[in-house]
Amino acid sequence: MSDKNKIITAYTLQQCNSCKEQSKQKFTEGDYVFQEISKCSSCDGQVLVTKIFGESLTQ
Repeated sequence: MSDKNKIITAYTLQQCNSCKEQSKQKFTEGDYVFQEISKCSSCDGQVLVTKIFGESLTQ
């Protein structure tokens, strides 16, 4: 398979430091690991970016 047929989409994995709830969001420019994003909707803890990764799709 040719690399021309692959589309790589970047994502961030966000996790609450209290209840450990996780969510995956599309990467936005300026995101970085350990960035404080917001308050957790479940427990009011701090949500941090824990991982930035890419997933490939084939056409």
